[in-house]
Amino acid sequence: MAATEIKLQKVELNKGLTLSAAAALDQTDGAYVDFTGQDTKTVIILSGSGEATIKAGTGIQGVSDMTVTASANGTAVELDSGAFKITTGEHKGKVHITGASTIKVQAILLV
Repeated sequence: MAATEIKLQKVELNKGLTLSAAAALDQTDGAYVDFTGQDTKTVIILSGSGEATIKAGTGIQGVSDMTVTASANGTAVELDSGAFKITTGEHKGKVHITGASTIKVQAILLV
Protein backbone atom coordinates (compact mmCIF):
# COMPACT_ATOMS: atom_id res chain seq x y z
CA MET A 1 0.00 0.00 0.00
CA ALA A 2 0.97 3.63 -0.27
CA ALA A 3 1.83 5.88 2.62
CA THR A 4 -0.97 7.94 4.13
CA GLU A 5 -0.82 11.65 3.24
CA ILE A 6 -1.57 14.01 6.15
CA LYS A 7 -2.50 17.60 5.29
CA LEU A 8 -2.03 20.60 7.57
CA GLN A 9 -5.21 21.94 9.14
CA LYS A 10 -4.84 25.69 9.62
CA VAL A 11 -6.20 27.30 12.77
CA GLU A 12 -6.42 31.09 12.70
CA LEU A 13 -5.68 33.22 15.76
CA ASN A 14 -8.74 33.79 17.96
CA LYS A 15 -10.82 31.31 15.98
CA GLY A 16 -11.80 27.69 16.43
CA LEU A 17 -11.55 24.86 13.94
CA THR A 18 -13.37 21.55 13.88
CA LEU A 19 -10.62 19.08 13.08
CA SER A 20 -11.03 16.57 10.30
CA ALA A 21 -10.76 12.92 11.25
CA ALA A 22 -7.31 11.59 12.03
CA ALA A 23 -5.87 9.19 9.45
CA ALA A 24 -4.26 5.86 10.31
CA LEU A 25 -0.64 5.14 9.51
CA ASP A 26 -0.16 2.70 6.65
CA GLN A 27 1.21 -0.51 8.22
CA THR A 28 4.02 -0.76 5.65
CA ASP A 29 4.81 2.80 4.54
CA GLY A 30 3.56 4.95 7.43
CA ALA A 31 2.53 8.52 6.64
CA TYR A 32 3.97 11.68 5.18
CA VAL A 33 2.90 14.81 7.04
CA ASP A 34 2.81 18.19 5.31
CA PHE A 35 5.43 20.28 7.14
CA THR A 36 5.55 23.36 4.94
CA GLY A 37 4.43 25.80 7.64
CA GLN A 38 6.57 27.35 10.37
CA ASP A 39 7.87 24.49 12.53
CA THR A 40 7.27 26.28 15.85
CA LYS A 41 3.61 26.69 14.91
CA THR A 42 3.03 23.13 13.69
CA VAL A 43 1.67 20.46 16.04
CA ILE A 44 1.40 16.80 15.08
CA ILE A 45 -1.10 14.76 17.10
CA LEU A 46 -0.67 10.99 17.38
CA SER A 47 -3.60 9.06 18.84
CA GLY A 48 -4.38 5.39 19.37
CA SER A 49 -1.92 2.89 20.75
CA GLY A 50 1.64 1.93 19.97
CA GLU A 51 4.97 3.53 19.20
CA ALA A 52 5.50 5.78 16.20
CA THR A 53 8.90 6.57 14.74
CA ILE A 54 9.45 10.02 13.32
CA LYS A 55 12.20 9.53 10.78
CA ALA A 56 15.24 11.81 10.64
CA GLY A 57 15.06 14.42 7.90
CA THR A 58 17.43 14.62 4.97
CA GLY A 59 18.99 17.96 5.93
CA ILE A 60 22.30 18.42 7.76
CA GLN A 61 20.55 18.31 11.18
CA GLY A 62 18.65 15.10 10.38
CA VAL A 63 20.82 12.70 12.33
CA SER A 64 18.47 10.43 14.29
CA ASP A 65 14.91 9.14 14.42
CA MET A 66 12.61 9.92 17.34
CA THR A 67 10.21 7.42 18.92
CA VAL A 68 6.95 8.64 20.43
CA THR A 69 4.28 6.61 22.23
CA ALA A 70 0.77 7.44 21.05
CA SER A 71 -1.96 7.58 23.68
CA ALA A 72 -5.70 7.10 23.33
CA ASN A 73 -6.25 10.76 24.28
CA GLY A 74 -3.60 11.96 21.83
CA THR A 75 0.09 12.80 22.08
CA ALA A 76 1.14 16.23 20.78
CA VAL A 77 4.54 16.63 19.12
CA GLU A 78 6.38 19.79 18.04
CA LEU A 79 9.34 19.13 15.75
CA ASP A 80 12.40 21.06 14.61
CA SER A 81 12.17 21.23 10.82
CA GLY A 82 15.95 21.04 10.47
CA ALA A 83 16.02 17.65 12.18
CA PHE A 84 12.93 16.00 10.68
CA LYS A 85 11.85 17.64 7.41
CA ILE A 86 12.61 15.92 4.12
CA THR A 87 14.46 18.47 1.99
CA THR A 88 14.69 16.79 -1.43
CA GLY A 89 12.82 14.44 -3.72
CA GLU A 90 9.21 13.38 -4.03
CA HIS A 91 8.37 14.03 -0.37
CA LYS A 92 10.17 17.37 -0.01
CA GLY A 93 8.59 19.52 2.71
CA LYS A 94 7.13 16.56 4.61
CA VAL A 95 7.89 14.54 7.73
CA HIS A 96 7.86 10.73 7.54
CA ILE A 97 6.23 8.81 10.40
CA THR A 98 6.11 5.01 10.63
CA GLY A 99 4.42 2.66 13.09
CA ALA A 100 1.43 0.43 13.60
CA SER A 101 -1.85 1.08 11.80
CA THR A 102 -3.40 1.47 15.28
CA ILE A 103 -1.90 4.98 15.34
CA LYS A 104 -3.76 7.89 13.77
CA VAL A 105 -2.25 11.24 12.81
CA GLN A 106 -3.39 14.84 12.50
CA ALA A 107 -1.33 17.97 11.80
CA ILE A 108 -2.27 21.48 12.89
CA LEU A 109 -0.70 24.78 11.86
CA LEU A 110 -1.35 27.82 14.04
CA VAL A 111 -1.64 30.84 11.73
